[in-house]
Amino acid sequence: MLLIPGPVEVPYSVSNAGSIVSNHRSPEFKNVVKENESLLNKFSGAYKTVMVTGSGTLAVETMVFSLINNNDRVLSISYGNFGERLIDSIAKKTTNTQFIRYDQLNIDTLLEEIRSRDFDKLFLVHNETSNGTAIRDLTEIIKIVKEKGAKLLVDDVSGFAGYNMDMNGIYAMVTGSQKNLASIPGIGIIFLSIEAYNDVMSQASTNTPFYLDLKTSLNFLEKNETAYTPSTGAFISLNYALKILEKEGFASRVKRITSSADFIRSSLADKGVEIFGTKDTYSSTVVCFYNNDPDMVKKLAEHGITVSKGMGKLANTTLRIGTMGMINNHYIEKFLNSYFKISGKNIIIKESDIPPSTRLPDFLVDDVSLA
Repeated sequence: MLLIPGPVEVPYSVSNAGSIVSNHRSPEFKNVVKENESLLNKFSGAYKTVMVTGSGTLAVETMVFSLINNNDRVLSISYGNFGERLIDSIAKKTTNTQFIRYDQLNIDTLLEEIRSRDFDKLFLVHNETSNGTAIRDLTEIIKIVKEKGAKLLVDDVSGFAGYNMDMNGIYAMVTGSQKNLASIPGIGIIFLSIEAYNDVMSQASTNTPFYLDLKTSLNFLEKNETAYTPSTGAFISLNYALKILEKEGFASRVKRITSSADFIRSSLADKGVEIFGTKDTYSSTVVCFYNNDPDMVKKLAEHGITVSKGMGKLANTTLRIGTMGMINNHYIEKFLNSYFKISGKNIIIKESDIPPSTRLPDFLVDDVSLA
């Protein structure tokens, strides 16, 4: 049972579709690309959505290298390892930068910092997978950016479909197939506002690498194609996953994921486990908590549960539980009871203790492993 912050457990139908090899220039595959973009636009409110074969980091670097111009003053925020990765990518593209770094996120401090800076483009990670914290509500940041006449670009690899958030007020945003969309790894997704689309398409030729060039990808997207040979199985898996998300309902998926994270976090905290972050910054898709048993990951694996250690400065002191994708009450019950048993706590979590909002919709029960 995968309870890491991605890749996640996926339905059997989604997993099986990943083995399909297809002619990527065929009418059938073009229809897959078309349907995928249409559904992603619907869920995100994007004007155009580009899909590239690769990881979430590829999507981030495509956004960075295609949407930063030479004269842009860029501000980027980091409060974890993926924020640092974003900063590293930006530094390779431009030197006209300002970086703000936090060991632990404080929303009020962050807002004050953003108000005090002059910039044309603000880059940030919405949901920081490395430590289970997030800028949960971007509303105030969007307002500040708009007042400055600037543009907001968001790494939402681990946040999209885990929050009720769309592209309103956002210039560009990225995610990945292997997180809350509950598909197999392999597709980086770049959401573009109409303003970002127009800016890209009006650009003269640039020195952006072909693989990272949004203009090239958008030209092929007009024909419902990718600019290069894609992972056909990953695209078809994503097609299945998006149709499942549409049937479940975007808001229902968000509620199931959020309820799962809230219950796991509160259950641990109630039993004396220290959680990283604060009430204002807890992530909806990753729970990060302190752990003093160096063998806990191995012990949970012996119970059939795969979790992750923390990252960076938290690597040796915390564990991370992903609450993405097909997270449900059965996974929650198994994890908590296994963890408490290994920890020597005489605690039993019953199915009746777990909120009904964490359950899978009926149509998915037979399509997901509940072991």
